[in-house]
Amino acid sequence: MNDDAGGAPLVFLVVGEHSGDALGASLMAGLLAKTDGGVRFAGIGGPKMLAAGLERSLFPMTDLAVMGVFEVLPRLPLLLRRMQETADEILRVQPDVVVTIDAPDFCFRVVKKLRAAGGAAPVVHYVAPSVWAWRPGRAAKVAK
Repeated sequence: MNDDAGGAPLVFLVVGEHSGDALGASLMAGLLAKTDGGVRFAGIGGPKMLAAGLERSLFPMTDLAVMGVFEVLPRLPLLLRRMQETADEILRVQPDVVVTIDAPDFCFRVVKKLRAAGGAAPVVHYVAPSVWAWRPGRAAKVAK
């Protein structure tokens, strides 16, 4: 997989809300402690993840912080563009693992694009979207 920076594994994280930013920063701190700093981070995050060592955020995480039809519809073109940009970046940097933390509707579509393009990085959903499990077929989708 990724062998830049002297073989340090690359973790690509995706978050879309402030609570996910805090969880991502905590995960990053834990991984850095376990590996004596021998891991790198890329992806989409907020100020806490940037302070914890995220190289840069691909775009502002707040672009993903939308809920409900009335918020999503006017921002749909931006969201679709961000999905493609995220999938393209993951394919370009070839991380050792992709970790999604929130924004399940966004993340599941990104993963689908990755798989369709032949992306092989394992994907970990760090926080299972139990709040959204009521939607038909969601549990099966998360299990994949």
